[in-house]
Amino acid sequence: MFHSTACLIISVLPVVCSFALGGMIAPPNILVFLMDDMGIGDSRVYNKNSKVSMPNLEKLAVAGMTFSDAHAPAAVCAPTRYSVMTGNYPWRGRNPNGTWLFNMPSQVLSGQQTVGQLMKKAGYHTAFLGKVHLGGKVFSKSTGKPKLSMKGGFKDFDFGRKVENTPASLGFDYAYELPQGIQGSPYIAIENGILVGDAAKLREWKTGTYGNSVIEADGFGSPDWDSSMAGPVLTEKALSFLKKHSERNEADGIRKPFFMYYWSQSCHVPHTPPDELMGEKVKGASLDAHLDMLVEADISLGKIIETLKANGELENTLIIFTSDNGGLSRGLPGKHKGGHNSNSGFRGSKAQVYEGGHRVPFIARWGNGKENSPIKPGTLSDALIGLQDLYATFAEITFQPMQISDGLDSQSFLGTLLGKKDENTRSSILIQANNGKYHGQQSKKSVRENSWKLICTKDLKPIELYNLADDPMESQNQIAEKSQLSRVNRMSSELREILNSSRSTDPFLFESGKKNYTKPKIHSEQLFSPKANLLCQIKIPNGNEVQNWGDKWKVEGKSPMRISLSPKAGDKWDISGYKLAGIPIQNWEQGVTTIEGRLNNGNLTSWSHHAVGFAVAPSWEKTTLGFPFPMIEDRYQGSDLFKDQLAKPNGHRVHWRRFFPEDVREIILDLTSSSGKVNVLIGAPVLAWQNNEKINKQLESLPYLDQLGQVSAIHWPGKANNLEEARDTMQSEFKQAKKEAKDKRLSKFGGWIDGPKMKATGRFRTQKVDGKWWLIDPDGYLFFSVGPCLTGNRAETLAIPQRTNTSFFNYIPGEKDYLKWTGLRKTGGRQYVNFPALNYRRYFGEKWEEMVNQGTHDRLRAWGLNTLACWSDEKLQKDRKTPYTLISSIWWQSSGHRKFPSPFRADFQSDLEKNLRKLAWAKNDPFCLGIFMGNELEWPDRIGETIQKLQEDHPTKIWAVNELKKRGKNNSPAKGKDLDELYLPFVKAFFQKCKAAIDKELPGTLFLGCRTHRGPNVLGRGALGSVDVFSVNVYDSRVRSWQVPVHADIPILSSEFHFGAVDRGVPSPGLSGSWDQRQRALSFAHYLASALADPRFVGVHWFQWIDQSAAGRKDRENHQCGFIDVAGKAYPELVNVVSRATENMYMARGKTKQKTENILFELLKN
Repeated sequence: MFHSTACLIISVLPVVCSFALGGMIAPPNILVFLMDDMGIGDSRVYNKNSKVSMPNLEKLAVAGMTFSDAHAPAAVCAPTRYSVMTGNYPWRGRNPNGTWLFNMPSQVLSGQQTVGQLMKKAGYHTAFLGKVHLGGKVFSKSTGKPKLSMKGGFKDFDFGRKVENTPASLGFDYAYELPQGIQGSPYIAIENGILVGDAAKLREWKTGTYGNSVIEADGFGSPDWDSSMAGPVLTEKALSFLKKHSERNEADGIRKPFFMYYWSQSCHVPHTPPDELMGEKVKGASLDAHLDMLVEADISLGKIIETLKANGELENTLIIFTSDNGGLSRGLPGKHKGGHNSNSGFRGSKAQVYEGGHRVPFIARWGNGKENSPIKPGTLSDALIGLQDLYATFAEITFQPMQISDGLDSQSFLGTLLGKKDENTRSSILIQANNGKYHGQQSKKSVRENSWKLICTKDLKPIELYNLADDPMESQNQIAEKSQLSRVNRMSSELREILNSSRSTDPFLFESGKKNYTKPKIHSEQLFSPKANLLCQIKIPNGNEVQNWGDKWKVEGKSPMRISLSPKAGDKWDISGYKLAGIPIQNWEQGVTTIEGRLNNGNLTSWSHHAVGFAVAPSWEKTTLGFPFPMIEDRYQGSDLFKDQLAKPNGHRVHWRRFFPEDVREIILDLTSSSGKVNVLIGAPVLAWQNNEKINKQLESLPYLDQLGQVSAIHWPGKANNLEEARDTMQSEFKQAKKEAKDKRLSKFGGWIDGPKMKATGRFRTQKVDGKWWLIDPDGYLFFSVGPCLTGNRAETLAIPQRTNTSFFNYIPGEKDYLKWTGLRKTGGRQYVNFPALNYRRYFGEKWEEMVNQGTHDRLRAWGLNTLACWSDEKLQKDRKTPYTLISSIWWQSSGHRKFPSPFRADFQSDLEKNLRKLAWAKNDPFCLGIFMGNELEWPDRIGETIQKLQEDHPTKIWAVNELKKRGKNNSPAKGKDLDELYLPFVKAFFQKCKAAIDKELPGTLFLGCRTHRGPNVLGRGALGSVDVFSVNVYDSRVRSWQVPVHADIPILSSEFHFGAVDRGVPSPGLSGSWDQRQRALSFAHYLASALADPRFVGVHWFQWIDQSAAGRKDRENHQCGFIDVAGKAYPELVNVVSRATENMYMARGKTKQKTENILFELLKN
């Protein structure tokens, strides 16, 4: 079925709103449509008596959320625009009341980050269109310096040079700017910092009317300036940007999001609406020219929305519509022009400190306008927000923790947008009036305390107090009420505190409650947040069904099923700008569905040019199939300090399976369901962890390891902040494990106490029961071996001078430090530091080993882990509390060929026996499960070529020549194919002599094979009759045993496997990578299920107990593969699943023959 050419192909639109998939919010486009002087009463969304129809805005409100208590931080445009750009209150800029002239030094001070820069850093394609009012740097022809006055006239402006410190240089990839809007000189447009038109043709303009255009004040500008055409031009430029953005995404095959600040000139004076806009009537469409400008803006909004919909981007675009201050005054109360009140329901108007001056419309839409949208349609919010809060909200949406100097007065309201109970909503906000001389202006300030509003003079003298909940028109001044004296004093103090603060809000961080903002770390969620999507077409086998749901695919059919995703345009994707890929998947069928994935390069082989991923999707759970893909080592461009680790801090991971991210041709998904039916929702693949120079430098910052041995630069959920916290966590976990271990219903050795009981022999043995191989524990109970390798207290990393002479380590014991005896070790002329032991000694004092070892035994039993697997600590083994395996290393017997021992050496067996005598302490120990003889020996696929390369006096070659002579074969020179026939007797001799040595020195001990990781099935044939259990190291999604013929009746043990993730600081996901800790845990359960489903397997051993050091062990491995981290904390996601799976494994194993996915479903049951 999988290889048939008959298939169904469907392309996906370039839309991904993965809000409902995979537990991820895919990066939404963001459009902020900022009006100029539009009041809250100008639209029927807020004022049913409005005299102007704005149907597109009204539809936006129906499909989104309407805020009733949103405010501009200033009652006029220039200071507000600074706040919208930076997240700061206006007075934190160059001038307290804003910078109004285009050639004045920028209101945005050096070092203040803008929203454009924030979004660009998040991987957005950014655009600014419209009125600016932030100042800028324009140079003088005569002096070459910034021109700050009109001395020399307008012709002295050097528009041949790029204008600086405007949106084009504040983080926006594209900028079409009206420096002074349409109301003031210069009457020009600047595109990407360059004057639009011929500078030589600039002319002087006098106040007056010129056709449809009005010049409000004397000045200069372009000869073809027409104020009525500003809106149509801005609209056309916006649509052009969206078109080019979509075309670029299509050409690359990668959907990157856009961010657009559309700062309309409407409805500021002069009110000069165009006759029409893109075929729709504007001028004369409403009561008067002022309201016609609102019609114009509504048409512009509609055209942008139409384009987004046509491009397939509307569903995943967050659209925010608001205004820079309150509406214009259209006359005295009750006498508004035409009966239209731009600030209906509130006192005052633009420039004033009263609500009509700064309470603004604020409408947000995100989703498909249906109930499953991120922003639920038709919702209302009375949350108090300010326009400066956009900065922090966008930081949270894009998973960017804020620096202490960024968004100084910004507070995220993302939780409110998403309909969550947001504990971080504002209770106070500061507003400033214009500095004019009129009533309600005069630089007055107001501050809120929930519904209460205090107004102060410029000198901060309290003069008015209102309760807006009862008095929105601010008609009942309670400043003189004695009962309000304490409130007035409190609010006055709050106002002064804000004005005197270095920042008034906490910066957005992933971990709440942390007050150390001096150097916020990169958070793992920041790295894992999707930054782009692949544009794909899907191919499934005929006979199955696929539906394109616009932003995802609904696939139904028979299990198993192979799905292929390929580029929608072109023949490949280049994903080299990222370090992670993932596919959101949701299983809509009862039971579980497993997904094995592969990213294929062009020159695909079975062992190279691809990256693999695996995921388990329980019913309805949001799942991500992850690909923490490797890179080529010589492409790493970072510091030499990290050369001694396979995976680098910046996400550059090295694996024996070579992969080229710039050449991804296809994604293969193999789905298998426990129900026999595939029924899944698949989102377009996401890309994360940008290959960003700034982020890379942060990740490589020193010290690399903190005092506990954790990566310093990254924060993640559950990371220990200090020794005390880590100690308390470990003590608490020990206490819990002790209780759970005591209650565990297992035999003394961890066997199936409620299962059938066999003959007790006092030692571990094997037996076939009802067609399945089992280990039998010393008391006669069925036993399936599950446990971690390297269980103990060691996870070392190099402490060489190159590291110790820099600040690579936050802490390492010095010469006079008593901890050096615990944490430092020299071997082979190199020094190593062991952070787990250092930590435990600092946590628990001199008797730490006794406490930690008992805690380890308790943890193992509590979690259902019944074996101390290979290389575990000898002290733990000698405790005789948990069954253990031994290993006798024989690599040194290679005789000229690395890790390929010769059983024909004269001293081969005597050497084995000599080595085994070192383990005499385990003789007759009932807790000794068995012994391995060697690890990952280099068994060739064919032995002939290997023998031919050996020296003539090599024992194996001498034996081979003699064997050929006995067989009458030519031996001078020997033919490779004749030598290949000697492979079986060679292997038999090896295993027979190993068995004989064990029987002599450790009688009654099971021979567990040699932990084979490669080689042909002659190994399994040759081991028959010698090994008690054949062991294989299999790093895959499920157990495999290609070294053992299918019909060979022999017990098999998976002696090494693991799954890792890169979401907890340690940079390598190991040999089998998962998206996150949850998927890592489910992958363990699946692997266990595959072993339980195979009647030959008697156990699986995880590699390893503690994460490898993030800085790499002596062979450079630095895998996140532990049950516990370097600080001693358990990974709860893994522990929870493992505990459940091991509790259910005996019953699942005891059932009649079942497939892996069915057993997995049984293992995951509560």
